Amino acid sequence: MALNLSDKKKPLVSETRRRSPKAVFLDSLQSQISLLDDPSYKISRYRYTDHEDDNGKTARKKKLIAATPRKWWWQEEDGTFMLELRYGSSYTLEIEAGKSSIICGPSESDVREVLEQVIKMVENGQLDKQIADCKEKARRRVKA
Repeated sequence: MALNLSDKKKPLVSETRRRSPKAVFLDSLQSQISLLDDPSYKISRYRYTDHEDDNGKTARKKKLIAATPRKWWWQEEDGTFMLELRYGSSYTLEIEAGKSSIICGPSESDVREVLEQVIKMVENGQLDKQIADCKEKARRRVKA
């Protein structure tokens, strides 16, 4: 019996656990829809806090908390709802260069429709480049 050889290597644990940027962005979009449906919606996050032990040494500990996500939408003075797509907390995803917000309409249901349309665009791969650009910006910030 002949051996079937391959050049593939076993992926690192960190590579298999890490979610794709596309999946992260889709989860964020779903969180925004849930927040529209229920203003008291919360997501579970880990926060690191400093704790002092019996010896007086401080150590950082991971704690699970429930937090309300920040809204991506707002209402202008004329009553129009606007939406700004975000990757993480610091980066705005621009569908077209220089245009960071989307005009939704006069009601929150219009915001929901726009979010659902963006989800379809992400699933179809139309925003892959923009998501990758935001991920790269976030990566550079962490390394710097």
